[in-house]
Amino acid sequence: MRPMDHGVLKCCLFSLFLLTVSASGTLSNAAITTIQPLSNTANASQPANTATSSGATTPSCTTRRCLASMLIAKEALSQPQSPRCISIIRVPSIVYETLSVDTKKLCFESRLEVPLSWEDPDLSWNTSVYHHDMVVLPVSKIWSPELHVTNGVQTTMKHGNKDLLVHSNGTIEHMVIMKTVVGCEVNLYNYPFASDFCAIALNVWAISGCGMFLNFGKVSTTSANRGDWLTEEVELNTKGGRDDRNYLWVLLKMRSENPFLSLVLPSILIILADVGSFALPLGESKRIPFKVKLVLSFIMFLNILKDHLPGGGQCSPIIRKHFCFCLVILVLSTLQSMVLTRLAKCGTLWPCSLSKSKDSLFKDTDNEEEEEKNTALQKVVKFLNKMAAQDQKNAIHHRFANKVDLICFCIYLTVLIVYSFIILVFSFGSQCEINHLEFWH
Repeated sequence: MRPMDHGVLKCCLFSLFLLTVSASGTLSNAAITTIQPLSNTANASQPANTATSSGATTPSCTTRRCLASMLIAKEALSQPQSPRCISIIRVPSIVYETLSVDTKKLCFESRLEVPLSWEDPDLSWNTSVYHHDMVVLPVSKIWSPELHVTNGVQTTMKHGNKDLLVHSNGTIEHMVIMKTVVGCEVNLYNYPFASDFCAIALNVWAISGCGMFLNFGKVSTTSANRGDWLTEEVELNTKGGRDDRNYLWVLLKMRSENPFLSLVLPSILIILADVGSFALPLGESKRIPFKVKLVLSFIMFLNILKDHLPGGGQCSPIIRKHFCFCLVILVLSTLQSMVLTRLAKCGTLWPCSLSKSKDSLFKDTDNEEEEEKNTALQKVVKFLNKMAAQDQKNAIHHRFANKVDLICFCIYLTVLIVYSFIILVFSFGSQCEINHLEFWH
């Protein structure tokens, strides 16, 4: 073979080598492109990991947890900003419960279960990509409205659950539990037959046309019978038709059995016992100790009343005046018995020391003058005469004291009858009005 043919052959072999290398590169690229969809398909068939995976923002993330991680990553921690700068918070129902009523401090404690619903468009998603209508998110990662009680002395609000429910259209459902102590000057004018309305002003933040507004539904009660007070009715009202002045109108009624048996009935029985004490004789000194015991017993019940009722207010309870009147009557009755006992025994209202000194002076002068003149028999006769005269004088004093005592008893009984009629008229025939919405002024 000639040298020129060797050169041509080398050129042909080199060209064939280049074609082979290029063909093998094309095959490897094709194989890579063929394997890559398979790997994606395999990854899509496995559950997605947490929000740290890069596939959480792609349609290949199909699980609820992955969707929740995507929504949490939006960091929607501020109030939804609508075009009108207002967020409507729907309250479909409120479950109300009265925990306690403090008639001494004029406040009552309540518990409210308040379900909430609002819309946040930033938390919506396309159900054609993510085939889930609802997802659960932690409440600490999502904005939620805060309610407050305008006239509350102390209010605590906690979440009913650590999670909330988010719908695909951006609607969020949640529930909060509120415990509030509300200052309410309960009308105790007719205590213990008292009943009155109290307001719980339940509102949200709003200023200059921005903020939130509440859209209420129905109100129901639970455990209406607690302690000495009953929750008769709960209504939802607005003051002056304003949306930012919503309040629950709670009708409270006192159970009168317990305070009537522990306070009113003992006061009536003590007064009746004092009326019956007029039957005790004056001269034997049994009436006065009995009346003193009645006064001390009544003071004990007066201290119990002081622990249950406030010191003042617009409508001061009538029972306070009743107890003061009864105490005055008992003290006057005791003083009257002391005076009449003194009058029945001595026939005078002078103190014992002065009367005894005068009697002893007269007796000493008489004895000194007559000791020398009278014989022993005459002394005996005169002593008996003095005894008879003294008994007759004591009988006269006793009859006079009994007559005065009877007059005092008639006056005392008449005053009690008139007072009973007056106190019944004022207790059941008169009313006292209190403006419970004055805190908004």
